[in-house]
Amino acid sequence: MKIFQTRYLIFFLVMLIIPGTVSYFGGWDTNLDYLFALKAFSIAFFMTVLYYLLVKNYSERKR
Repeated sequence: MKIFQTRYLIFFLVMLIIPGTVSYFGGWDTNLDYLFALKAFSIAFFMTVLYYLLVKNYSERKR
């Protein structure tokens, strides 16, 4: 599957870390529990799929 390429995995890891860090240090989420981890994984998964579809759509239009 093309979604398991290195650039998408790196994007997933960045999207896993950055929103959670901003949310924690911004004061919106002060408890690091399973809901925090679930939100972080769901945001990272959603953003990675959107990025994959955007790149896929752009590459198909370019041809």
